[in-house]
Amino acid sequence: MPRLITLDIETVPDEALVSAVAGDPGRTYREQLDGLLAARRAQSGGRSDFLPLPYHRPVAACTLEAVEQDGALVPEELSCWTDGDRGAGASEAAWLRRFWRRLRGKALVTFHGRGFDLPVLELRSLKLGVPAAGWFSHGRHGGPEEHQDLYELLTNAGVSQAAPLDLYAKLVGLPGKEEVAGKDVRGLHSAGERERIAAYCTTDVVQTWLLYLRFRLLDGTLAAAAYQRSVEAARERLPELFSTRFGPAERELLFGFLDRCGPFFAERAPAPLRRAL
Repeated sequence: MPRLITLDIETVPDEALVSAVAGDPGRTYREQLDGLLAARRAQSGGRSDFLPLPYHRPVAACTLEAVEQDGALVPEELSCWTDGDRGAGASEAAWLRRFWRRLRGKALVTFHGRGFDLPVLELRSLKLGVPAAGWFSHGRHGGPEEHQDLYELLTNAGVSQAAPLDLYAKLVGLPGKEEVAGKDVRGLHSAGERERIAAYCTTDVVQTWLLYLRFRLLDGTLAAAAYQRSVEAARERLPELFSTRFGPAERELLFGFLDRCGPFFAERAPAPLRRAL
């Protein structure tokens, strides 16, 4: 089995595109965006102001990479990029280049990744002139060895009614969405809270991964003993991975989140684990 990469991204409206579409330099960005969102609500009969995919600009992207060890799937690396990162290789274009390279020879795990995350990253690569030849030649139209989208797996490729990640997560004993949800990202970004966004993105990545493990148990591709070892490996490894990537404030949020995953793990996360870190 190839290495597995679980992905989630968080986005805000692309400021340059909003201004280009609005075509009114006399209005502030906030006024331009409000007008655009109002138009979207009107078009949907008040149901949604979700913008078309070209408007979405990633501000955080998190991945959890796992490897098979003795039949179990073990998380090995947690990586998070934000648009506030500084230094060489910190730009969005540089991250996209790294991401497309990382996918070579690996299997991608997402929730609704075919419908949102990957099309957004493709469009951003289109805008920034970043080649993704390997993805287009293999991964984009490949089978489960290239991409497993839980949204499709849990709905039998759209045959049954879909639900959001939050509901599937709660179904199996995970916390789902808590203090922060996707609608809050724009406000957090405006406030400069990029690490908080990355921590929220990480909770989605972790819940996608744990839900994926449960699905693998369901479809029989992960035996019960291997599933149990995979879950235990996640519970043991995640605190260390959180500590490696995040500062004290975000670590505390993520440790609390992991505690609240207790029903999924069938027991409360032990307190000594948090004190040790």
